[in-house]
Amino acid sequence: MFPVFRRRRLLIAAACGAASASPRPTLTMVNTVYPPFINAPDHPLGQGMDVEIAQSALDRAGYEMRLQLVPWKRALLMLENGDADLTSTISRRDDRDRYLAWSQPYRLGANYCFYARRDSELQLRSLDDLRGRSLGVVSGFHYPPPLVSQPGQRLIPGRDVRTLVQMLKAGRSDFIVATAIAGAWEIRERGLGVELQRMAYEYTSDSPNYLAFSRARPQATAALLGVDTALQAMQRDGSLARIERKYRP
Repeated sequence: MFPVFRRRRLLIAAACGAASASPRPTLTMVNTVYPPFINAPDHPLGQGMDVEIAQSALDRAGYEMRLQLVPWKRALLMLENGDADLTSTISRRDDRDRYLAWSQPYRLGANYCFYARRDSELQLRSLDDLRGRSLGVVSGFHYPPPLVSQPGQRLIPGRDVRTLVQMLKAGRSDFIVATAIAGAWEIRERGLGVELQRMAYEYTSDSPNYLAFSRARPQATAALLGVDTALQAMQRDGSLARIERKYRP
């Protein structure tokens, strides 16, 4: 028989070992392919800028993360219905407050660039030049209202930036719009520089990006405080900047 104190030590050690072996909670992040923020599977550079940001923040907060890639409209529906826990690379809108809880912003603002075919004679020097023109946009994405509300403008939706480029090449739109990072990445990755021309005009928006958590999933909203603390620490120690530098074109 072990002495009493010896048996107690063994029981405590066994309990600690069982606790350390228990898995951490896993949250499902849902998004659509939007390079370099969200890359296609098996991309040689990595999963994407915002996937790494979300994964690092969740890891610091004590969570594992599972990524599921679907069209953007379906991603929002999954969050609304409680079929996923969170998303990234999202702008805050009043109509989304009903079903999403927001982290602190991890990116402030974005620049929007416009592209036309190389053989097009169209030029875009201000938003007024979008009047009466067709503009390719990603379906379900939030754009600053001045970009998508010009008189006579027609919006041509596509699944993602790659689809917008294909529509532009096929002559289905006069211009396409993408954030400066995403547009430059897509053109570089697909070798489209000789086929597209970037317009001189660039629109600057101060709309931040957030991690957004499904209000229909208690486990998701419970993670919010820890994620905010992690994002603040990542800002202070330079982790956010290091991740972004890795993916910038």
